[in-house]
Amino acid sequence: MASGRGWEIRSRGVDAFLPVLLAFYAFISHKPAPVESDEPEDMWGSFWEDFKAWVVTSPITLVLSTVLFSLGTYLGVRLGARSTYFCSTLLDQRSVVVLLQCLGTLIDATIIIMLWRVLSWARTTKARLRTLCGIALTSSVIVCLAWLTTGLFQRDGPIDHQPSRELNALYFFDILGTGLVLGSFFTSTALWICESSPMAPIAIPTFIIGVYLSIQSILLLGTYQQGPAYQPFVSLSFISVGFTLFMYANNMRSIIVISRPFVILILIVVLIASTVYAPFRIGPMDRHPVDDLVYKGRVNADRWLRHATVSTTLRSAVREYRDRYHGRNPPPNFDKWFSFAQQRKSAIIDKFDQIDKDILPFWGTNQQKIRSGLDFLKSLPDIGVITIADGKVHHNQPSDPSQKQVLDDVVSMISGFSEHLPDMSVAINLNKRPRILVPWDDVYRMALSGSKPRFNIFPNRLHRRQVGDPEEPHGNSNGVSTTAETSTSQSIVSAQKFRHLQAFACPPGSPTRAGIHWNVRDFCAACASPHSQGQFVQDWQKSLDPCHQPDLFNLHDFHMAPYGYEIHQTLLPLFSGSKTDSFNDILIPLVRPNSTDRVDSTAFADKFNRAFWQGDVADVQSLTSQSLHGGHRQRLLHLVNNATSAESISILMGTGNDKQMKFHYEDIQARTVNSHLPLSFSFTTSEPCDTVDCRLIQQEFGFQERGTPTDKLFVLLLDNSDGPPPDLLPVLRSYSVPVLSSIFREWYTERILPWVHFIPIDVRYHGLHSTLSYFIGLKYNGPLNGKSQMMDRRKEDARWIAEEGRKWADKTMRREDMEVYLFRLLLEWGRVIDDDRDNLGFVLEEKP
Repeated sequence: MASGRGWEIRSRGVDAFLPVLLAFYAFISHKPAPVESDEPEDMWGSFWEDFKAWVVTSPITLVLSTVLFSLGTYLGVRLGARSTYFCSTLLDQRSVVVLLQCLGTLIDATIIIMLWRVLSWARTTKARLRTLCGIALTSSVIVCLAWLTTGLFQRDGPIDHQPSRELNALYFFDILGTGLVLGSFFTSTALWICESSPMAPIAIPTFIIGVYLSIQSILLLGTYQQGPAYQPFVSLSFISVGFTLFMYANNMRSIIVISRPFVILILIVVLIASTVYAPFRIGPMDRHPVDDLVYKGRVNADRWLRHATVSTTLRSAVREYRDRYHGRNPPPNFDKWFSFAQQRKSAIIDKFDQIDKDILPFWGTNQQKIRSGLDFLKSLPDIGVITIADGKVHHNQPSDPSQKQVLDDVVSMISGFSEHLPDMSVAINLNKRPRILVPWDDVYRMALSGSKPRFNIFPNRLHRRQVGDPEEPHGNSNGVSTTAETSTSQSIVSAQKFRHLQAFACPPGSPTRAGIHWNVRDFCAACASPHSQGQFVQDWQKSLDPCHQPDLFNLHDFHMAPYGYEIHQTLLPLFSGSKTDSFNDILIPLVRPNSTDRVDSTAFADKFNRAFWQGDVADVQSLTSQSLHGGHRQRLLHLVNNATSAESISILMGTGNDKQMKFHYEDIQARTVNSHLPLSFSFTTSEPCDTVDCRLIQQEFGFQERGTPTDKLFVLLLDNSDGPPPDLLPVLRSYSVPVLSSIFREWYTERILPWVHFIPIDVRYHGLHSTLSYFIGLKYNGPLNGKSQMMDRRKEDARWIAEEGRKWADKTMRREDMEVYLFRLLLEWGRVIDDDRDNLGFVLEEKP
């Protein structure tokens, strides 16, 4: 992926003035046409005819018309929403970058004029093509040498000397496709220039882009992506008038195959249609989208719970299992698990889709290969091994006290049901970051193989139990192979290569797999729309999928720092506490060191109506230029605390009274919106700030004294660099409202529902202010954008979410629920590694 360096600083639309430079060249090089007739000038000619002749022939008209439609295109380009990837006012020299951008446009104009002159000397098309090929080849060699030279002296991250599976294919097809398109365009444009002048081939694409962007902006009126309502019409008018004059001044009788009168007619129709269409788009909304999302959340929560708790008896649980999970019978000792779950009062009996998703690829993998993979994992650092043998459980006693604490806790949970588990060893990742990143093609092939029916109705070796049987046979044990498997791994990869590896974990044809997302400056609406309703997250589970969101690789610290641990591209049986959707680690309930069971008891009514987040700077690891400008925590602090006067926010505001409230989006200066919302977001530090990264963050954002979230009504939960928010469960169990922005999954992620148990925030933060203003309110904070605000806080909705989250956490995310999840996970795992897994299962039969 692109590093993004400089993209966030560039001024949008400067390239639109390239035709102006060419027009100015035409003006200064213009020579009046020689007089071909000796007859005296007609003194009785019409004024309009003389004016028309002057307009057509005067180089001043050419310059003015070019300035007009270039200005319109410039305004159209600037209408698009910007991402929250920011330009630092302290560390970046924006004026220098913009100056270099203008210089680059001037150089482009010079190259075009020189190319036109050189190709004009060639008499035939064949000679022109030969000259063009020579120029292109020379340019390619120069660029290649410059790139190689730069690569020798500049390194953005660690060098990985190990080969990466299929890594070059991502570049190859992306570069090949782009190269073919650009090569064809370059050749066609160069030949076109020879037949006319440099003006038309450059002006026409500029005109088309400007019209397209202006129409697109008009279609976006009334949405959160809209800019000032008048600007698209100004842009479209400038383009239409300017290009009409340009066609006459440049003596263009057609645009490609469309005649000049028809082009003018199309522009007139577009202007009229836009004027008529716009008022219907700008109209206000009768309901706030969050009203609908909260209502739908309640309905979905009831539906989800009914789906998760269908079974009330063992027989119905067995039937549900077969219906949901590929027609398989449950694993041996399923009845023991069912009794265990009932004893622990588990609210979730039937819905364990995360376990099925994690283990399914292993059903398509040979058992010997799985055991060899386990042997390989045992030799790696920061891997804990838990062994279950003859109903006893122990671990490999790591030297790190914090790691030993994690394994002790897992052993303690397993001890309550270890007598019902087959003999096995389990490798647990003791690092925060996941480590198994297998290409999508391999995972799909294994999952497809694993999902095929493998069971007869009554196989020979099914584990059966008749109603009333007091005993049941013990499950089969497995031997562990001593042959270690060589894994395809990447040790300490650079951030760029890490993003490439994640791209290959997505299916072919997905936006992330299809190409490289270079533009970090502009907001990627297509990336957010699949899981959003306007600015607001609608489908939380889909929002965790990076495969339709290539821009995320430039907007989160997890993707932007060098990966300091081994990444394995072979499917290995590694259990981890958290992962993103790209990874193939098996999720397991883990209690991390320093986590607390202490629950905040401050009542909802006693909390301040304020949103709070505070991050420890010690968690910021391997700060790079890209992560400083695009990291998820850094972007948040810049947006809220350091926004410049040029940055604006689209916020959904209410007008009218409480009984007849209407809602509409307005584009308002970010500083103004921030001053109207009680937001307390900051970095803090508990250690001396003596590193370069720490001082850099202090210089950019500053530090605040450590605060306590317990007295704040809204607690924003952000990921760490390596994993999910550590305080999610404590906040869920409190009387505060969790406001969650994350890309990670944990064992309970499928259980928590947006707008019911927490408030979801997209990691792009484009809906942050609109979401918080709905719950916090704008009514008593003074006028906004010169208008009095009547939108009051939705206190009851906030209270309901806080209470539902707390009750749900106490019901489904207790330690007992961790044990139930772990018991079922290990039953499934014990079967999948058994040599006779296809004939191993649990069947319930009635006694004759």
